Amino acid sequence: MTHDYSLLLFDEMHKRFGRRAGWPPSASLVSPFFRIIFETLGPEEAGAFFEKARQAHRREHEVADAGTYQFGFAQYLEFDDSWHGSLPHLAAWEAMKAAHEITRADTPDFEQYIDTAVNVCAELSATGHRLALAAPAS
Repeated sequence: MTHDYSLLLFDEMHKRFGRRAGWPPSASLVSPFFRIIFETLGPEEAGAFFEKARQAHRREHEVADAGTYQFGFAQYLEFDDSWHGSLPHLAAWEAMKAAHEITRADTPDFEQYIDTAVNVCAELSATGHRLALAAPAS
């Protein structure tokens, strides 16, 4: 038994955007970055990190709407004391920045992608990080 984040993310994107042919161009480009985040952090920590990204994205828009000085998404993606700059944390942070940047030139709001990622993390957390895969035919 194992978990397959990519399969569940595909299912969530299908629920949100419909058939694969109708997905926004950024969807297939964001997915690998979200997988990096999930694989390096695990479902619970990744879910919390996606929520931090949601807050950073919202802050970026609040500042832009207010017309004040913009520090940008990466600066608003703050870390608490549990993030010590480890290689997995660095990989997750860079992947999130890349996913965010990719969506800037596309139609869907970044938060739609965050919603799909959070849903997948929650589902994997609820199932104990493992999904049963069909046994191969003998």
